[in-house]
Amino acid sequence: MPPRKKAKSSALKSNKQSSANQSSQPSSFGIQQLFLRHIQNSQSTSSTHVSTAEPVDPENVNGLATNTGVLRPHNPPITLDEKPDESKDVDQQPTEASPEVSKNIKRFKFSPGMLIKPSQDDGGEEITWKISPVNERLRAAAKQIPKMMDLTEYSVGVKSSTIRPCSQQIVQKQCPTPVITSKVEQWLSSPSKKAFKRPAFAATRVVERVNPSPAADFEIVNTSSSGDSPFQTPPSLSCSHNKLPCTVTCSAACGFMGAGQHKKALLELLDQVEDVISVDDKTADDVRTVTPQVRVKDDNICSVVDSAVDGGPITLLKKHTSVNPDNHFLVLEVSEKRGSVGSSKVQCPYKVLRLLDEYTGKVCALYLWDEWFYSTVSPGDSINVIGDFDGDGKCDVDHQNNFLIVHPDTLIAGTKVAASFGCPRRTVLDERLRSNEHATAALLGTLLHQVFQAGLTQESPSVDSLQEYASIVIKKNIESLYACGVHEGDVKATILGAIPKMLNWIHNFRYSKDSRISNVDFGSTNGQKMIKISEVIDIEEMSWAPKYGLKGMIDASVRVIVESEMNTANEKIMPLEFKSGKAPSGQSSMEHSAQVILYTLLMSERYLKHIDNGLLYYLQSDQTQGISVQRSDLVGLIIRRNELANDILVASTTQQLPPMLRNPNMCRNCRHLDVCTIYHKADGGNTESSGLGDLFDTHVSHLSTLHFDFLRHWDRLIDLESREMQLLRNDIAHPHGSKGSHSASYLSSMVLDMKDGFQHHNAHKETRFIYRFVRQNSSETGERVPSEDTIRTGTPATDDLDCRLRTGDRVILRTEVSHLTVANGTIADISRTHVSVSLSKRLRLPWSEPSSEVSNLSHELWRIYKDEFMTSFSIMRFNLMQLFIQNERSIGIRKMIVDLEPPRFENGSILSQDPAISYIWSEKSLNNDQRQAILKILTAKDYALILGMPGTGKTSTMVHAVKALLIRGSSVLLASYTNSAVDNLLIKLKAQGIEFLRIGRDEAVHEEVRESCFSAMDMCSVDDIKTKLDQVKVVASTCLGINSPFLVNRRFDVCIIDEAGQIALPVSIGPLLFASTFVLVGDHYQLPPLVQSTEARENGMGISLFRRLSEAHPQAISVLQNQYRMCRGIMELSNALIYGDRLCCGSAEVANATLVLSTFSSTSSWLRKVLEPTRTVVFINTGFSLLTSCLFFT
Repeated sequence: MPPRKKAKSSALKSNKQSSANQSSQPSSFGIQQLFLRHIQNSQSTSSTHVSTAEPVDPENVNGLATNTGVLRPHNPPITLDEKPDESKDVDQQPTEASPEVSKNIKRFKFSPGMLIKPSQDDGGEEITWKISPVNERLRAAAKQIPKMMDLTEYSVGVKSSTIRPCSQQIVQKQCPTPVITSKVEQWLSSPSKKAFKRPAFAATRVVERVNPSPAADFEIVNTSSSGDSPFQTPPSLSCSHNKLPCTVTCSAACGFMGAGQHKKALLELLDQVEDVISVDDKTADDVRTVTPQVRVKDDNICSVVDSAVDGGPITLLKKHTSVNPDNHFLVLEVSEKRGSVGSSKVQCPYKVLRLLDEYTGKVCALYLWDEWFYSTVSPGDSINVIGDFDGDGKCDVDHQNNFLIVHPDTLIAGTKVAASFGCPRRTVLDERLRSNEHATAALLGTLLHQVFQAGLTQESPSVDSLQEYASIVIKKNIESLYACGVHEGDVKATILGAIPKMLNWIHNFRYSKDSRISNVDFGSTNGQKMIKISEVIDIEEMSWAPKYGLKGMIDASVRVIVESEMNTANEKIMPLEFKSGKAPSGQSSMEHSAQVILYTLLMSERYLKHIDNGLLYYLQSDQTQGISVQRSDLVGLIIRRNELANDILVASTTQQLPPMLRNPNMCRNCRHLDVCTIYHKADGGNTESSGLGDLFDTHVSHLSTLHFDFLRHWDRLIDLESREMQLLRNDIAHPHGSKGSHSASYLSSMVLDMKDGFQHHNAHKETRFIYRFVRQNSSETGERVPSEDTIRTGTPATDDLDCRLRTGDRVILRTEVSHLTVANGTIADISRTHVSVSLSKRLRLPWSEPSSEVSNLSHELWRIYKDEFMTSFSIMRFNLMQLFIQNERSIGIRKMIVDLEPPRFENGSILSQDPAISYIWSEKSLNNDQRQAILKILTAKDYALILGMPGTGKTSTMVHAVKALLIRGSSVLLASYTNSAVDNLLIKLKAQGIEFLRIGRDEAVHEEVRESCFSAMDMCSVDDIKTKLDQVKVVASTCLGINSPFLVNRRFDVCIIDEAGQIALPVSIGPLLFASTFVLVGDHYQLPPLVQSTEARENGMGISLFRRLSEAHPQAISVLQNQYRMCRGIMELSNALIYGDRLCCGSAEVANATLVLSTFSSTSSWLRKVLEPTRTVVFINTGFSLLTSCLFFT
């Protein structure tokens, strides 16, 4: 069906009108601007800067409260039990979050199913929002939320009292470090000040931050503990009495989404809220309209709602006595206010977030001050708060205290956060597109990393041992060398030249007794320190921190002895980051420092320790830098991470990217130049707005309006589907909120099977460690703590491993109780009783000591998650973009797929002397349909379509088509969506004696064709790979695995895709880019592509490329209609329902085939009729009688 047209949001229209007449501060105001300013003049200071905070104690850089009396923005000194004087002027007395709603301001409670529209008719300095309903059901359910929350408050409290003590015991048993944990929490947060109380609820709400008016006067206040932090966020703004503008610009997520997307997004939000407060649809439909009011009662914040049932008041919130352990919240309301700064009486803006605690179901308030005021937070967002809420359910986040994490389920790599300072648009494209580019410099860096890490872990590293390991590393990565076009000899010479420097550093920092040699400068705050590495804990350590929305792979996690000038020694854990180049200056240096700082956060979460230092080693310049973590740096980096998470979310919901950099010198060499310019043009940009001049026109002038429409349409469909699959991914990032609806995608309550110990084996190029897991109840390893699923549901998990995991799937191992992501690997074997996971290194728990490692592993409960949901979408976007890039390969494919130009075929007379044609006519096993299909393939100049109905011998036809193409001397690329479909075809080719190469992971390939994988061959050099690829004419791969290094710069004469009717269009594009002609084999009358998103399916994502081309150009189809699978009766049913009498029996034997079953004299008469051989098709209503249905199925 055609795509549905989305109604434009009224908020979007009003925003466009208001923004047209008003200049606003650019969205880049913040970290990026100050980052650039720092690069240009890092030493400059302004005499107009007035500090409102005392210098930060070096021991308190991460937010620990002290008694220094830091001055910061706060409300006027009025407590919640005091009644504000309403007679005072607003400028002199800012409005407190009074529980009484102003008569001039109509207050609406935010609820799912509402479209937010700005309103300026209320007057006043605060920004108010009106709500327009989208759906009656949502509106009715939303009205019931306050009442239902109160009604379920008691039950929530009961759950908390019964479950939480057990949970605490579990955590203590699994992680015997409660003191360490408390220290980490104390380090990251500080108690809320009780000297004054801030409002818990705001009377207004806003979707996005308000940029300060350009006309307003601001005074920059430097609150940083160090004046040279490269990651400073916008400093505190001392505002004049000029008013902030009363209009706001709706966020991109709101502004560009149509009403349908609003409805879907808020429906999902309602589902989340309903899970906490148990909203009953039937009850909600019977509730009349109520108007909530907020007031103060007995010094407790509460919301009083007129009951629709008995007229009595319902209390929404009482004083908080507990909050959830992870501080994971849903934002219900966002308000902007102004408060004074210290004793200066100067007004500054601050934000108030009204939050729903998803763990307890209670409502609390968060205040954003200083640079946090500029955080982009909207109703419906999920956030984490690193900090404590006071007894009134309030928490402050400012320059000195606590952190806010927006969209914590979006885990972003620390390297991407650090790199995004230069160009956020490039980083978002990195996240959305999976490029197959292979760079020599990046490859050399990877190889040097591996050799250096080997030297760190060896007992006594030497030149000989590292040279030997270098040869092993080169052999492991020989396919990447081939892709980069470099010779292994040149790479080895470079590595061998770097080994002496590596050994010298390792000797100085690990084995030298002269501590003066390992002197490291940790900056002006901490000075020089002598460092000695006492233990290398891990290398390439996978670290996920959902609390911070971060992830990363740490080069080396080391335990060091730190000696200061006072001759005091301390033992610390640090990240060690290795860089193969020279120590840079400017932005690159700051990116590297930012990367190490973020790694300290990851390691603090992983090791439950306060980690505030890191090491950065540059190989080429032989320099070692010490990185000290400052609170101001963490604030800037976390805010940048939040902005990047918002950019990624906006891109996935509205297809809107951050603005272009508009710097021709930088953009010219960007790896995303093609994609970036095409997206900008598709979004309505032009040469002037790009800032690139003729460079922009060169990359987009070849595209038409039709092309951009096609791009926008399919880009949106991919995002719709990816958001559906993101729900599965969120179970990993935020397991506490998992509802169990996707439990088939993971295994819970698993324990290690210790009967045979741990195993390892050598898989061609590397050693793999195999760990066997069984369900807890089926293990004989002794009593264990109950699993989370058992605690939550009250029933133990079943013993059978019934899930969607299969051999070869990529998985993530996570502890069940502490929710720590430990390792990733692949499934080596799975049955209904066990699952074996293959890892690249030994499994270990970060807090385990070596002596107790095995015992801790055996007593741990595990979850095994499937980890391949999101990669396919980045490949699909990459494939889609390849259609529109200006190169020879893409032009022809674009004309056929987008422009739908008709395919061309050779004249049959030209092929009369073709030996391939002679082979087809001489092959007696082929019927006429199959011969005509192969002739269609041989005569195609562009593409051919083979419609293979059920049982018509599609696979056999393809085998003979491949043989005919090989006779002609053509090269062939075979592809399909699944590994099993590829291998089924290859097994038949193998039976015909045809040589081929199989691209893919060993674990996912069928054992009968595994010997044809590159990994099973002894490829020692780039020349060996070239020779093999030249010899073998047939290569096979899955559609998503087509970007293998072995296929870089490889072109084929023909590409054949099997089961093409079941493959989504963007997935099909990948293999087609490697061939001059393609053949799609499938049947779009059978199963369409699997699409999870209903909206994506309704808008056309279920239409495969096979179907698109078949409907556009029926003349390109060759039909296989002689089937050998069904007798005449069954075939006639298929013809009547689907094929319109085109399906035929291949022979009389097939048409008259029957199935003879023995019956007993005691069998009922109806069952004898069913089993009558002449009745080939029988429909039975098995529900009319329980007895008869049991008899039939038995």
